[in-house]
Amino acid sequence: MGRISGPLMDRFDLRIEVPPVAFTDLDLPPDGETSETIGRRVANARNIQAQRFADTPHARVNADAEGRILEQIATPDDAGREMLTRVAERFGLSARGYHRVLRVARTIADLEGVETIGQPHIAEAVSCRLALSKEV
Repeated sequence: MGRISGPLMDRFDLRIEVPPVAFTDLDLPPDGETSETIGRRVANARNIQAQRFADTPHARVNADAEGRILEQIATPDDAGREMLTRVAERFGLSARGYHRVLRVARTIADLEGVETIGQPHIAEAVSCRLALSKEV
């Protein structure tokens, strides 16, 4: 990732480092959610977004939301806004980066089936945003 310029990297919504799987881990029993369960949550989140953007011709999913529409659908609660402000200042998020965090947080809240974006959603979105940044 060190070869990608900052302005180009700023256009990625998610930056997650995935370490290689150890051979010893391949025999472990599965843990966490099944693919079927995750698939249902994703389908539900997509349905939420389809309904949200039904009357918006230029947007179909959260990633398409811009400007006033993004402000309407991705306004975090007070704790979430405070966290995002601190992160933006500390890590120097650009306006583009700030808005991308909001879009990802909105999607995380949709996956949970909740209307309000809270601090946990912002924290998870930020962790995906800053995972491979040099600042962390």
